Formats: sequence, structure tokens, C-alpha cells
Amino acid sequence: MTRRGTAPDALGALLDRSLAQIAEASADARTYDRQRINGVADVWDNNTVPLFHAATARTSVGRERRARAALALMAELGPERRRWMVEQAAAAGHSLELLLPPPMAKPRRSRDYRGHVTPPFMPLTAGAALELATDYDLAAAEVRTLLIERVGGRLTGSLVLVAPRRYDGGPQAGDPPELHLRLENIIDVRFDSDDRRGASLRCRAEETVIGVGAGGRLLVTSGTVHIDDPAWHLSTAGRAADQRTPPREEQPRRTPERQRPRPEGAVLVAARIMHIAMLEIRTVGYAHFADRVPVRLLAGALTGAGTDILAAGALRGGRRERAFHNLVETWIKNGGPALAPWFTDELRQIADSEPLPDATRGWIGGITAQGAALPHLGTGQDLGPPLEAELRLAEYTAAHTRYTTPRGSSAVVLLAHPPTGQDSLSRCWRLRVFDVDDVSRFRLRSDAFHGSHELRTDRESVGQESLILGRDSLDVRGSRSRR
Repeated sequence: MTRRGTAPDALGALLDRSLAQIAEASADARTYDRQRINGVADVWDNNTVPLFHAATARTSVGRERRARAALALMAELGPERRRWMVEQAAAAGHSLELLLPPPMAKPRRSRDYRGHVTPPFMPLTAGAALELATDYDLAAAEVRTLLIERVGGRLTGSLVLVAPRRYDGGPQAGDPPELHLRLENIIDVRFDSDDRRGASLRCRAEETVIGVGAGGRLLVTSGTVHIDDPAWHLSTAGRAADQRTPPREEQPRRTPERQRPRPEGAVLVAARIMHIAMLEIRTVGYAHFADRVPVRLLAGALTGAGTDILAAGALRGGRRERAFHNLVETWIKNGGPALAPWFTDELRQIADSEPLPDATRGWIGGITAQGAALPHLGTGQDLGPPLEAELRLAEYTAAHTRYTTPRGSSAVVLLAHPPTGQDSLSRCWRLRVFDVDDVSRFRLRSDAFHGSHELRTDRESVGQESLILGRDSLDVRGSRSRR
């Protein structure tokens, strides 16, 4: 049952729901949902400080006004963000519809600062396939990046194709265009990096078949495509869109936000810890960090923070300062010995970089005196590959040059595996990332993502290894990066 409630309550509930979602998505390596973790943590990049600002207003009227402004700012990112807010608030018993301003309609097509029409995100349909084939030579396209990932009970992923233009892009065309395909519900994958030239798109009502090379393919039920091409306005599709798109209007200047008072003392410390934690969690958006960020521990340490921040912020003077002292110390206690070095390091950096009262510095010095600083909480020593594992993610990037910067070929493999070594008595599976550089072979079939498989490595020459999963369902050869 939902209730109208107050804006501060709804804002705090969104943080509590975010931490619960992150904890759930990271609870088990076998069901680890990297995309969900990254997306939820990303919400709090620009919204942590507004939450603390709202929580510490002098009056209930001020807290309501500031919280409504913070919710409106959070919802500005787009319809998906707004939908997530409404759903999560409702799950916590709050109705946001009356607290948010009406959604702004976003035109399907727009123009950039030069007045040139820009390509839209298109669903993968027969019409989109025809439009791509008209303006780009798919037969001469090459795979630049392929990423396949298990999310819940389905496979998702992305494919980046570099395709020559069929039209004259002019002298300022720059790099070859990239066609970014976002793939949902992938049914079948067959890919070999030795066979990545040439592509085809066959879109039907029930499924889309993406051919790659002579024998590769991806079978998906839905997806989208976006064209990264600065000369797209000169293409056949771009010229047609130009006729249907109104001229670019001068955007009205946004009314400057009122300058927020800067948090002080323990309020500032708590706000910085929360922001830093969310940024740390968000880094799992880069797959090669997935096994290095203690997501589950951080989310567990901060559980209930939204409600607690509101309660502490409603106090005044010394009572508020003590409440935020207690809140930060509770987070440290919840984190336990595993997170103590992380808190110690971050608190010391805050003390060194922020204008804090002497009393607050003394408090930080007291709670970090016994701790040893650790710049980053990693996974410990490299014990080598496990004997069996479940594949969570496989990504291949071909060698290429983009914006005049050359990049070597690489691969990232994210595995979930049973406990090994000193952890062998534990029941918790762990994540393990394998970074591979100078990739000479990357072969992948979708059955690599089905269940647990034997994992083996073969050293083929000095500095060259093969990582093989199952019956060659995944076969990666290159120079393994040591982290």
C-alpha cells in the first residue's frame, strides 16, 4: 500500500532501496548482476549531496522544499530514471507522482550544437536494417567489440561494428563510423575473432539474426542500434531526417540553482563517505574491476542509511554532530574487519582534503588511529585459475585506432567459481576477472554460459596463455595481465 508521505521520506527511501538492490545483486557470484549494480549506484553520483542538503534544512518546510527539488533533479535524466524512481518509491510505500513535476516530452530526433540532425536510438527492425544497409557497407564491416553477459536468467550484450560509409562524408568525416548494437535476450552466439569481417542483419518479428564473418552469428529477440558517425547528417537517412526535424531552438537558460550551504563537520564526512562508496561500487561498470570492488560489504555496511541520515539531519547543533558521528561509526562497525582498512583510508583522505573543524579532525584521528591505510581493497594474491567456473561475462576488443590513439586487442573474462585455497571451507562462490592483452584468439559459443564448466589454461609460449572453458566453448589466447 502506498501513501503520499513527505518528500524527505521518499528521498531517503530511494537510498535505502538502492542499497538493498545493490546488496541483492551482489549477494552471490553466480547471480551477480553487474549492470544493475552499476546503474543503481550511478543514481547517487549527483544526488548524494542534495540528499544531505535536504536532510539538514533548519525546518520541516525547508526539508520538504529541498527534498522535492532533489527528487526533481534526480528525475531529469530521462523516462527510465523516472520510472525506476516511481517503482522503487512505491515498493517502499511512497507515491512519487504528486511529488515530481510533469515529465518533459523528449523529441525522437534532435540537432547538435552545429544544427546538424543527430541519429536516434532505433529498435532492431527490418526498417532499421534497411536504413543501415543503405548508408553503410555491412559486407565490409568489422567487429570492433563484442560483449556477452549473463544477467539473471538471460544473456544480454553489445556489438560494435565499424562500417565504411556508402555516402560522401566530406573532408571532416573523421574516423570510420561505429554501429552500436545493444542486444537483449540473446539466444545463440557463435564468434571467432579470426572471422570477424563482414556482417548482415536479418530482422523478423520474433528474432534478429546478426551474421558475422563467414560462420559467426548472434541470434537475439530484441535490441537497439545507435550510429556513432559525425557525418550522419549527410547520409540518406540523415538528409531525410533533416527534412522532418525542426530547426534547433536556442535553449532557454536554466535558472541557476540556489547555492547550497556546504555541509560541515561530521555531516560533510558522512556525505563524502556515502558519495565515495557509491562511486567505488559504480566502478563495476568497467568489467575488469568486478572482482576488486567489495560491493556486497559496502552495501551491507550502509544498510538503512537513507532513513538514518534523515533522522540525524533533523536534529540541531551538537546533537546533530553527535548523531552523524554515531552514524559513521555504525557504518564502520557494520563493515567489520574486512572494510576497516577502506574506511580508515577514506577518512584520512577526507581529513587531509576537506576544511573541517579541529574537533572533527580529532574525532577522525581517534577512530582511525589503530587502522592501517589501504589504497584499494583488492582480492588478495593471485592463486591461479580455479578448476571449474561459471562464465558471467566475456568481452573482446580488436586492435584499432580511435581519435588518433592506437589501442591493442584485449579481452575480459568474468567468472564465478567455488571457493579455493584458504577459502575452501567457505560456501561462498567468488568472482574472478581475467584480463588478456594482445589477443590472438577469441572464440565464444553461448553454451559457455550454461552451467559450470572445467577451466584450464595452456601456456603456449613465453608470455602467451590460452584460457579454455568447457569443451572449447570459450577459448582465449593472449598475454594475461597481472593485476
